[in-house]
Amino acid sequence: MNYKEESYPENLTNLLNHADEVAKTILAKLNSSSCKKVSELYVATNGKIKRIKKEFDELGYIANEPNNTDNSNEFKGLYIFGEENDGSVTPVYIGISRTVFRRLRQHGWGKNHNQCSLAYLKTRAKWEKEGKKSSRSTITSDDMGMAREVIQNYKVALWPVSEDYNLYFLEVALAGKFKTKWNSFRTH
Repeated sequence: MNYKEESYPENLTNLLNHADEVAKTILAKLNSSSCKKVSELYVATNGKIKRIKKEFDELGYIANEPNNTDNSNEFKGLYIFGEENDGSVTPVYIGISRTVFRRLRQHGWGKNHNQCSLAYLKTRAKWEKEGKKSSRSTITSDDMGMAREVIQNYKVALWPVSEDYNLYFLEVALAGKFKTKWNSFRTH
């Protein structure tokens, strides 16, 4: 991987205005009849979960250009999970990755807290509400099963972002704008 130095944006106001436009587009994508659930983008084949390339391509989520990244069969950018209630989809989680296709698969079918971090957070919150002690060592893959099923049924929209600064900025700005209930920027 080549290190590419990025300069800071010249004008933060432009970046905030861009975040507003991206937010409008993402809401429209999530509420579109063509928006897919996570489970509609992957298929189990021989015990492995694989991306349905045709589905991603038809939605316009084309893999990175081979000359731009070491991950030419991947998608770099934002992914936004939306929960459907009363005919409307509300963003509940925003993530970023250089390998979005793989990351979505991990969220929906991963086995440990590092892979399916949202399922872990959802399970931990449920346990805490029930008064159970929870930690990374006590919550198992089986415990996270119901949360992974919920995630598989979330609608998902993707947004390509090639510049790292913009990618990180948009994650925080959009999570704040949408008030996503599962994002946390608390440090470890």
